[in-house]
Amino acid sequence: MQKRSALKITGAVLFALILREARARLYARRFGAMWLLLEPIVHIVVLLVVVTVIRGRTVPGLEAPVFFLVGIVPFLLMRNICLRMMEAVSANQALFAYRQIKPLDTLLARLIVEVAISVCVYALLLLGMGLFFGYDVSINHPLEWLGILLLGIALSFGIGVILCVIGEAAPESKGFLRMMFLPLYLISGVLFPIWSMPSHLLEWIMWNPFLHIIDGLRWAMFEHYPQTHGINMQYPFEVTFCILFLAMGLYRARRLRLVAI
Repeated sequence: MQKRSALKITGAVLFALILREARARLYARRFGAMWLLLEPIVHIVVLLVVVTVIRGRTVPGLEAPVFFLVGIVPFLLMRNICLRMMEAVSANQALFAYRQIKPLDTLLARLIVEVAISVCVYALLLLGMGLFFGYDVSINHPLEWLGILLLGIALSFGIGVILCVIGEAAPESKGFLRMMFLPLYLISGVLFPIWSMPSHLLEWIMWNPFLHIIDGLRWAMFEHYPQTHGINMQYPFEVTFCILFLAMGLYRARRLRLVAI
């Protein structure tokens, strides 16, 4: 019998893990698949009520539901990548009895599943907004939009690997790490147009690379989106490079410990 190459073994392992993760993601709870669509819709509806009804404001020159959707779904994707990768090793601990399966395989499987699910949800929501409500959902700079989204996914992957290593080394820290994403959600420009922020606050929240990514996605989506001074893709690119370098170093140093837990 011909021995399989390492690449074929890795492909087979990833395919099996992706099927396992997708099944768990969709059927772990009742109406799990429906909630994937409802979560961003609930976010958008609540924001629309707060911004347009209670506060009596709109997003100048932009369609508010599309504006919020373009920020909410990508942020939920990046948040879910980080948090679900943090639990990837502990959730698949029994599988490491098979020597073909490595911790990195479980991390990659969760990354692929989250991206695939979020892309489907995003496409369905955009399609629904365009067909049933008549909103303009065209992407004016599709290549730039895709590049910025891939940058956000790479950043989230690096953070997810770091959180996984930290979470497995200190399990009691996982609750705190989850809570940190609430303030991150508030300062990433998901809830508001960043040009409406006071300049003295904007200087501080610009240290957040997710803010640049969310605003970049909106710039690529809308034709006449106003650009804010200081927002660029060089900063999140440099942060992503550093985070990935640190993540791979930590994984390399702790990979045997992850399996031995």
